[in-house]
Amino acid sequence: MMKLMVHALGAWFAVEAASGRYPRPVAVGLTMLVARLGAPATALAMAGYGLLRLKEAGAFERQRPPTRRRRKVNQD
Repeated sequence: MMKLMVHALGAWFAVEAASGRYPRPVAVGLTMLVARLGAPATALAMAGYGLLRLKEAGAFERQRPPTRRRRKVNQD
């Protein structure tokens, strides 16, 4: 269980670093740390970054249904 938490935390840091939240020197250090954690953290980081990009693109926003236009009736 502890291993999973460490990998998830490392992946979260990697996603935050990839999104540009941290300055470049800090992001490089975090990326090197996550690279040392191995494949599970890398897979979680890639999935997290993909979800972040989808969220930024509006994939999870609810779209409003199109409103129907009514024709004006001439009352002469």
